[in-house]
This record gives sequence, structure tokens and C-alpha cells, in this order.
Amino acid sequence: MLAQGCQSTVAETQEQQQVYEQAKQWYLQGDLLTAEQQLNRLHLRQLDTPQSWRLLGNIQFRQQRLAAAEQAYQQALRYDANDRLSWHNLALVRLRQTTATLMQARAELGELSAGDAVLLDQLLKLQRVALP
Repeated sequence: MLAQGCQSTVAETQEQQQVYEQAKQWYLQGDLLTAEQQLNRLHLRQLDTPQSWRLLGNIQFRQQRLAAAEQAYQQALRYDANDRLSWHNLALVRLRQTTATLMQARAELGELSAGDAVLLDQLLKLQRVALP
């Protein structure tokens, strides 16, 4: 019985790695839909890892699905609070969200206060430097 349990764990680990690597390749090739579907399948089977959640966040970030990306990066950090890439990516999502909020306010109000206008300008400059 114990040997069978170890075999299923080894098989699950192998499947986890294989599906993650496939999803990563699809992501790098630009097939975000297939990559996301594979990661969701992995997560539904509870074979998720910090890396799989971070990759899902990257996909969602590229698609401007910022709230979903934020959740994915937070999930990665629940697994590994020392994951510097997930912290970095979460900060980029929140930077984008803040920028989008100020841009929406400017559109609705017609103009921003002087302080908010400076903040928006600085945020936009920062993104030109910081974003991949």
C-alpha cells in the first residue's frame, strides 16, 4: 500500500512538471489561451506550485486582466512568501492598477488635481522603465 502511494506521488510530480513545462512553452510562443487552460487543469487537480501560479499571473497580466493577475501572484506568495519574482510582479500589477485609476479619474473629471497629475506623470514614466 505504501509503495503504491509513493508511485502516485512520483507520477503526480512528473505530471506536474510536464504540464507546467508545456504551459511555459506555450506562454513563450504566445499561445496564452492554451497555456492558461493547462495551468487551470493543473490547479484543479491540486498539483499547483508557486511557479504555476506566477506563470498564470504573467498570462493574465499580459492580457490586462489585472485583478486576476493580482490573485494569482498572491496565491504564489501563499506557497512561497520568499518568491521575489511574485513580489515584483504583484508590485507591477498594483502600479498598473493605480495608473489606470488615475487615468479613469482624469477622463471622468476632465482634469486631475496638480498633485494627482504629477503622480500620474511619474507613474507613467516609471512604467516605461520598469515593465518587461
